[in-house]
This record gives sequence, structure tokens and C-alpha cells, in this order.
Amino acid sequence: MKLGEEGIVMDKVVVIGVFDFVNFHVCKAFLDKGIEVRGVQLETEVNEDMINEKRLEIGRNANFSEVSLGEISNHSSEYETIVLSVYDLYMRHKEDFLLADQLISKIINRNNWENIVFVVPSQLLRNVIDSKAEVVIEDFLKRIISQNKDCYILYLPTVFGPWQPETFMFQSSILTEMDRGKPFKGLREETCDALFVEDTVKSIIEIIENKEPGKYLLQSGKRDQWNLCAALLQINEQGLNNSKAEIMEEDLTKIIVPSTVPLSAALTRQIEHAHRINADK
Repeated sequence: MKLGEEGIVMDKVVVIGVFDFVNFHVCKAFLDKGIEVRGVQLETEVNEDMINEKRLEIGRNANFSEVSLGEISNHSSEYETIVLSVYDLYMRHKEDFLLADQLISKIINRNNWENIVFVVPSQLLRNVIDSKAEVVIEDFLKRIISQNKDCYILYLPTVFGPWQPETFMFQSSILTEMDRGKPFKGLREETCDALFVEDTVKSIIEIIENKEPGKYLLQSGKRDQWNLCAALLQINEQGLNNSKAEIMEEDLTKIIVPSTVPLSAALTRQIEHAHRINADK
């Protein structure tokens, strides 16, 4: 870590779940800034072909190394930032990993991280947390925060773009059009807002570098953004619950994520990427 004129300049980061959706883009964005990244592949991944594709994208970067949770536990640097995307686990129906492997909690609670960053689904901001998945995540975060008060907790709505898993309705629809789809597990994503992943990770890094630890909700600042994306993908929105839930957090900072490309162009990138990686399957 270095202190620059505009805030913290990170030089070392650990990304847990590096081959998940949002965290993979976070890793790439850090590497593009010349930051050294140690990435941990969680054993929840099942598609080895997809992992190998992602390794090809970042594996040649001299600042990237793939390590195990055990190596992170045994060999740490004093000024490293750690990033865990609980959001990705939630969207892949893998949140029970937070219960099954206590090593993650032990690593985070080591207390010598420069920054501790959690990326979480915005559904956790509702006044009523009633699903088992959300309870698991909330309990995990409470345990960590009780020992580490200064954490970044970044709440995200639907995030879309290349590498979006098929547990999102957008990607499921694209793969179904290609006759590559699998039975949809049910809607988990936030349908009140949507953010392009490349814009999202830029804002994530800017928050870590320039703002104090705390709770941040990332938003598009636009009305019916999710519905607009769904319409462009010709998704039937009938029967979906798009009502905004009342937010229960008082100490929450709302961040508008600047949009760098039109929705149609961003979704086209996702569609073209889905066609490319599934062309020979």
C-alpha cells in the first residue's frame, strides 16, 4: 500500500473466488492498474473449461498468481487488500460454502489486512431477510464485522456483461436462444436495477482507493434499468416483482456508477461473448 495525493494506492490484492463472475472482472481491473493479484479458485467451480478460458485471459500477466486458501493463510503480506465476492456465491446458489469452510473466516479475521472488501447482493438491504441464503450471508458478515469493524461492504443489484453465469435471467435467456440453456433455477437477482460489469468494477476500485470503509450501494441512477435490459433481450417480464424494497440501512452511502457504453452495446458484448465461448460446445 502507498499513500498518494488522492487516497490509497494499492499494490497487492488477494481475490477469493477469482474465477467467479464479478470477482474475475475485479481481478482484471486490478491487473490493468499494475496491481499484484493473488487469486484463489474456490472449489465451488464446476466448469473446468470456463476456468481454463479465464486463465488464458489473465494467466500471462506477470502480476497474477493463482494460489490456494492454505497458501494465503500461511504466507501473507502486511499491506494486502482482500476481496471476497459473496455476491457471486449467492448468484450461483453456493452460499453454503461460507458455512462449510471456516478457513475463509480465519483468513479474514487475521487482522493484518490493509482493506477488507465484501461484495454482496443488494437484497440484504431489505427490511425483512427471510430466505435461507440471505440469512447465511448476513450471519457470515456479522461474524466477520464483529472482529473487523472497518470493512468495505459493497451492495450490488443485477450485474451483467461477459462471463455472467446462467443463474442470471439475462444469460439464461441468451443461452436458451442458442439452444445451450439449462433449466432456470429461479430468479435470485435484483430486478429493480442493473449495472454493466466493467463500469461496476471501476467504481468498486475507486471506492476502495478513495473512500473510507463503510457500506455502499452501487446504483445506475436510472429508472427501470433492469426492465430496459430485459426488453432489449426480449425477456417477458410478466409476473416479475420489480417493486423496490424499503432499505433498512441508515449508514449507507449511495454511489451512482457512471455508464461508459449504451445498454444495447453492453448487452451486445455479453451476447457476442456467450456465442464465442459456446461456439464449439
